[in-house]
Amino acid sequence: MSKPNQLHLILLAGGTGSRASGGRGAPPKQFSTTRVGPLFAVSLREFLRLPESSGFHLAGVTMTVADAWCENAVQGLKDLLPPDSTVPWQTADAGVTRTASTWNALQVLGTGYDGGASGPAPAAAELVAIHDAARPFASFGLLARVANAALAAGGAVPGIKVPDTIVRVAEADEAAGALPPAIYLKRELLYAVQTPQVFRWDILQAAHSIAAAGGMDFTDDGGLLASRGHSPAVVDGEQGNWKVTTEADLRRALDLLK
Repeated sequence: MSKPNQLHLILLAGGTGSRASGGRGAPPKQFSTTRVGPLFAVSLREFLRLPESSGFHLAGVTMTVADAWCENAVQGLKDLLPPDSTVPWQTADAGVTRTASTWNALQVLGTGYDGGASGPAPAAAELVAIHDAARPFASFGLLARVANAALAAGGAVPGIKVPDTIVRVAEADEAAGALPPAIYLKRELLYAVQTPQVFRWDILQAAHSIAAAGGMDFTDDGGLLASRGHSPAVVDGEQGNWKVTTEADLRRALDLLK
């Protein structure tokens, strides 16, 4: 059996989660307590089940977190990845934007692992998966499918077909008092993008370096790479891999995790 491909995981957990807050003083959504531990740990626990028969070995975890919640993050990582674990872990500072958070994680990952067990930095052709901690129900099967596509294309993202009719609003002629006209898009060509997203280390690091130097911000890493001419492949996502955004979403997630 051939040696599995190394797959490094970046878990983005630095957001404030204000739209899903349970009230003043409540933790950010990714640190909400569930029956199976903090919310951020749900997807991580699933990804740790990734079998090497998938062709991939989870080489390490880098988690972005705000200073105020770093202690909670470290404890959660220790619970899942104790000292005898073969998967090294570390934390990185959360940035003011999603793009900045990923860049912080890439810089830390570029020096190797310093938490838990130790491990080297990724080689150029190794893969890096980036996942939002606010998507707790992603499966390791999805991670494997996206990683397989990234091996061939240099980068891949999961997406689900959009069921609604989508329009793009053109610029309105404000001087004439006209309402903006709708430009209808072909629904069969539209996908809603999810995470985890997987990319080659060298392509991902180079694109983020340029974005950081230019102060550029993107809603996801696939969009950043597409702006550099590295459009990722799209893999069928999972309907259950929805994002906890609002307080209602959080209540739904907590109920499901009972």
